[in-house]
Amino acid sequence: MLVVNASNGPRDFAWISEQIKPAGEAACVDSSSRYALIAIQGPAALDVLQPLTGVPLSDIKYYWFSHGEVANARAIISRTGYTGEDGFEIFVPPAMADRVWQALSESGRPADVIPCGLGARDTLRLEAGMRLYGNDIDESTTALEADLNWIIGWKKESFIGREALAAQKDQGVTRKLVGFEMVDRGIARHGYPVVSNGKPIGVVTSGTQTPFLKKAIGLAYVPVALTAPGSEITIDIRGRASLARVVPTPFYKRAK
Repeated sequence: MLVVNASNGPRDFAWISEQIKPAGEAACVDSSSRYALIAIQGPAALDVLQPLTGVPLSDIKYYWFSHGEVANARAIISRTGYTGEDGFEIFVPPAMADRVWQALSESGRPADVIPCGLGARDTLRLEAGMRLYGNDIDESTTALEADLNWIIGWKKESFIGREALAAQKDQGVTRKLVGFEMVDRGIARHGYPVVSNGKPIGVVTSGTQTPFLKKAIGLAYVPVALTAPGSEITIDIRGRASLARVVPTPFYKRAK
């Protein structure tokens, strides 16, 4: 079961269906209509969700899942999320989504749980250094360039793209995704160029003013020579050359 970027659902489904053909007796099924997904995220997530389910949530490891019921709705409960905080994603039949939503809202009232939109979620995932498809990674980037070497299964003898990645690893990448903080005033947004002597040498892929860290941060692809923490880069913010500094990521890491 794969949960893909929603806007890419049909394209990803078509691509996966094509790639598994050589496997023989394998089929890819688009099950999107069978599930609604509700995420409860934050330090209080476990305490808010536990009264609504008999599944012992503390036994679910990070990035693991379990089956059970939530508010009397059949559910898959995964300890995952896209915020950098502890939390759970709950998969339920669409007809039961409203019941689960209302139950979570009521259970979360003492913890001041409130609905969160995509804009707020985006600041959280950026603080946690999580890549967003369509911004930080796409068909023009590789996992090595996106500083995601840790997700590549190098021990596997074969996987799609292995030869290309191995060649790039041997030759070395020419650019890499880094985190940065603005030194000058301004917010570097997606698509703003990183410049040197007035010429583009890279591009900002994500950027915002974070309400928690209270600073302007972002991710950008820059030449390898500028990837070390402390390196200074210049970003063209609406025609104004603005200074930023490369910093380690994630920008924020929750306490264990």
